[in-house]
Amino acid sequence: MTLGEAFDLNPTVKLTKGMSAPFVDMASLVPFTRDVSATQDKPYGGGMKFCDGDVLMARITPSLENGKTSIYRAAVDRQGTPAFGSTEFIVIRGKEGISSTDFAYYLFTSPEIRDHAISSMNGSSGRQRVQLDSLSSFEIDLPELKEQRAIAATLGALDDKIESNRRAISLLDRLFSAQFSRLLESSRSISNLPLSDVATITRGRSYKSAELSESPVALVTLKSIDRNGGYKQDGLKPYVGPYKTEQVVAPGEIVVAQTDLTQGAEVVGRGVRVPISEAHNTLVASLDLAILRPKDTMPVEYLLGLLSSESFRQHCRNHVTGTTVLHLAKDAMPTWMAPVVSAAEQEAFSSVARGLLARVDSFSSENQRLTELRDALLPELLSGRIRVADVEVP
Repeated sequence: MTLGEAFDLNPTVKLTKGMSAPFVDMASLVPFTRDVSATQDKPYGGGMKFCDGDVLMARITPSLENGKTSIYRAAVDRQGTPAFGSTEFIVIRGKEGISSTDFAYYLFTSPEIRDHAISSMNGSSGRQRVQLDSLSSFEIDLPELKEQRAIAATLGALDDKIESNRRAISLLDRLFSAQFSRLLESSRSISNLPLSDVATITRGRSYKSAELSESPVALVTLKSIDRNGGYKQDGLKPYVGPYKTEQVVAPGEIVVAQTDLTQGAEVVGRGVRVPISEAHNTLVASLDLAILRPKDTMPVEYLLGLLSSESFRQHCRNHVTGTTVLHLAKDAMPTWMAPVVSAAEQEAFSSVARGLLARVDSFSSENQRLTELRDALLPELLSGRIRVADVEVP
């Protein structure tokens, strides 16, 4: 049957104009991440309307190509409240007795449906959109409802573990920041020194689109930095171009965003620690990033604390130029006055921080493996080449 016969595309949801309701913007969807929640309420004045559990699929370039499709999860106390969001969403819901909405999420993130949706786009360059009629008329082999639910449950178990690990990583990051703040509050010997006195700053590599090709080398890009903090593995771009030795990012080293495409300067000045990549042998910083390495005996964990601080980010936000694209001033990072405690206090903090960061690395590595397993299973289960009964979820 067709997708339009199997699922409700843009189902009717009642929401009165001016009524305050949960709002989800396009930026809230994380590529290839199952769940999304509303971060704010707004008076309804237009946009796509949906309910708890509905699938939101980006219909505009480059959001669709980047993998922005998620299931809307309402807060516990708002599960009966309709929500709304970007006009650039397609809302997908299962039909009673025919299809499962959870299954729809995996179907619409599969290569077969994604490739068709992308090929059906039209419009002006840079603003191309999926045509709903083309998507609705696309024919599929729909498994029986029981099989749909079993497939969604199997893949969902993997996504549940991935999400659990993400929450653990977020908690560990908060613990790291809390430990660093506590150190600065309790120290009696703080010296404020220019960042250039305690760290070297290496600019990343400029590259051409022709140099982005399959390779054991990958660029760490602006997309590697989450707007809410933290590192994203899916920001890596395979790279075959030249680079300098000092532009190679070793596991555990820190990169800072020098550019920002967000309207609220949410990325510029964010410092993140780059973990090992299981998919690439070498990582190289792109031009949008700078690599910061500690001088002398300063532990890298202490430098990470400095570069993760709100004080550093605020300093960077105060030293940007541009409107649509923000650029960090060349002298912004070197002139920031870094609070430096004694060597003994730095080492005491770092000994605790290493344990926290080791656990972060462990969870991150597990998520890489689980993501690869999920993505490999998805087309096999949808095609029937592998049946749910044959799958053992770790």
